[in-house]
Amino acid sequence: MKKILIIGGGVIGLSIAYEISKNNRFKVLLVEKNKNFGLEASSKNSEVIHSGVYYKNNSLKANLCVQGKKMIYGFCKKNKISFKNTQKLFIGNSLQDYKLIKQMYKNAKKNDVNDVKIIAERTLKKIEPNIKAKHALLSKSAGIFDVNDFMRKLFTLCKKNGVKFIYNKKISYGYFENQKIYFSNIKKQKFDYVINAAGVGAIGIAEKSFKNTVFPSDKLVTGLYFKTRENLKIRRIIYPAMKPEKNTERVDITPTINNEYIFGPSVEKKGKINLRNSKLKFAKFLKQINSKLDTKKIKYFKKGIRPKIKTNSKSYTDFYIKKVDKYNWINLFGMESPGLTSCLAIAKYVKRNFLR
Repeated sequence: MKKILIIGGGVIGLSIAYEISKNNRFKVLLVEKNKNFGLEASSKNSEVIHSGVYYKNNSLKANLCVQGKKMIYGFCKKNKISFKNTQKLFIGNSLQDYKLIKQMYKNAKKNDVNDVKIIAERTLKKIEPNIKAKHALLSKSAGIFDVNDFMRKLFTLCKKNGVKFIYNKKISYGYFENQKIYFSNIKKQKFDYVINAAGVGAIGIAEKSFKNTVFPSDKLVTGLYFKTRENLKIRRIIYPAMKPEKNTERVDITPTINNEYIFGPSVEKKGKINLRNSKLKFAKFLKQINSKLDTKKIKYFKKGIRPKIKTNSKSYTDFYIKKVDKYNWINLFGMESPGLTSCLAIAKYVKRNFLR
């Protein structure tokens, strides 16, 4: 039986552990630096099931998102995890916004997202009367789900399948002897495979373990989320129109499982974060699309870090899932959105392409 170490107990690490523990070919150990699983990016997001509308055609993000959303819905139904197929609207008012919406429609079709529809202002008013916009793209397969319950279920299934967990253990680097992989702070254990799914720490671990190998660099982005308990009477996820393949700062409105609304994430510059200025930036946009919104009831919610990466000083916009040449070490870098939606599909991708 081959032994696998998974570094990182976020939603992607848990998904991979669950997938590869389904049969008896592998013995799996998952190591997490925090006191419990899912305490970082996996729990600091808007809990959206993305449909795959705006990712680059034939990218891992596009393919795994489209596969993953179906798997998420199926898993939630089977395991009684709370979810809602809320749908999503990309909205705009200008001619430029309308051009972007048409581009998004074409991109969605290329990505096999066939449930999209361009709708006029009259139709928009019927389905979302509290949103002010002239143009919209409706994506019917988007939704939300209870991410914490989802991760707890993955953990339970992993334990049932024999996965071992170690918490409060920060992996520094690995070394290699006779085709086996060892770690100085995991004594008396050797591994046939390592899956590095450590999120914002993944590149650092890889660089220390392979000092002569060039990897992408971190380009971490901090984002703030705000929320309100005010009933905005908005049923769908609301995004502004955007250019396909280019994920820029915007203000999203996401209804939650708990009947609240989340706004964000922002894109914060390096240095001290000014919550007041960030809130004002959000409020300005929100007032444009819903004048009845009481911005005084918008409260700071949480801060997340998106593990963006770059290669040769240029942004690398896709998932980076690659094996280190000549070693059974698989790195997962840049696992930002739609990493959550794609997590179960990512797990199958890793198992199918790298584990023998």
